[in-house]
Amino acid sequence: MKFNLVAAVLVAGLCIVRAVDYNSSDVNQFTAQFSSINHVQDDLQTFTNQQLDKSYDFLLLAFTFDKYDLDRPGFEKLYRKISDKAWEDTIALVKYQSKRGLIVSLDGVQSGVVNQLNEGKVGKTSLLDSNELSSLKVALGYEKILADESHRIHKKISHAHDKGAAYDPDVAHYLDEEIIEYQSGTIRKLTGYIHNLHSIIEESNTKDMGIHMFDEYLSSVE
Repeated sequence: MKFNLVAAVLVAGLCIVRAVDYNSSDVNQFTAQFSSINHVQDDLQTFTNQQLDKSYDFLLLAFTFDKYDLDRPGFEKLYRKISDKAWEDTIALVKYQSKRGLIVSLDGVQSGVVNQLNEGKVGKTSLLDSNELSSLKVALGYEKILADESHRIHKKISHAHDKGAAYDPDVAHYLDEEIIEYQSGTIRKLTGYIHNLHSIIEESNTKDMGIHMFDEYLSSVE
């Protein structure tokens, strides 16, 4: 009796599977996409391109402090480290989206973060024209813009209680672990650097020596 019942269940299950048209010859309908990944496909693509831009922007900022007229190895090390992390995040984001069945196009961002900074986030700025304090303000503003973006994507994919809203815990978990936690720490660190350097610059008699020592400090901790 039990055997007949199990057999009936298996047959019913196979009938359901066949009803989903798994015999289709169109292989393109079989992808790794599931849950609500498509709901943030464009957002993730833009964010990936922003990370790629960030890697180049901070590499340029690092170069600014590697020139003979500045020669600030601590600042150069800080910004190169941020650039390297952005490059790693770009690669990781591409791999994650590919794992979830998406195709990623690295075609740059039409209105990059630097343009947003120039529209008033931290004032008019040029990466090649930054001094020590202004570069830290640029770095902080940059991180905050991308942090706002990652939080926006996280919120978009994490709220299933609203009617019609999408929910994909896998994307939310990835953003939490790989992006958002790092952003929070970096923002806190850069904020501390800005306040410390601002106090040093206010001491006009020891300003130059103070900046030099602050740069040595960055070399030791970054």
